[in-house]
Amino acid sequence: MESTPNAGARVLYVEDDRSTREGYVAYLESRGYAVSATGSGRDALAMVVQHRPAVIVLDLGLKDMDGWEVARQLKADRATADVPIIAFTGAALPHERVSAMRAGCDRVVTKPCAPAALAGEIERCIAQSHRRCAPER
Repeated sequence: MESTPNAGARVLYVEDDRSTREGYVAYLESRGYAVSATGSGRDALAMVVQHRPAVIVLDLGLKDMDGWEVARQLKADRATADVPIIAFTGAALPHERVSAMRAGCDRVVTKPCAPAALAGEIERCIAQSHRRCAPER
C-alpha cells in the first residue's frame, strides 16, 4: 500500500467499538501513520499529552466521556488546543455536526466511510495545521 505525504505523522484514534477501531487503525498504519488508539475518552486526554499527535480522530459516542466533552477539554487546554480534531461519528444530522464544531472539532466525518476518505481528511487537517504554523513572510 502507498504511504501518505505525511507518513510517520502521529494520529490518535479514539473509538470505543473495538472492531471499528482495529480496522481503521490497521488501514492508517498501512498508509504509514504512527497510530495510537484507545476506546476511552479519559485515556485519550492523557494520551494526547503523552504522544503529541498531529491529529485526533474522535468518536463522539464514547461511553466513559463523550467526544464532545473530550474535544472541549482538549481545546480549553493551552497544551493541546492546537491539535486538530476530526469528529468521527455515525450521527450525520446537521445539529450534531454544528454541536461537534462548537465543542472544538475542526472537521466532522460521518462513519462508516471508506478508510481512504478518512485518511484524506487526516491529510487535510495536517496540511491546514502546517499552514497555521508556517512563518509569515
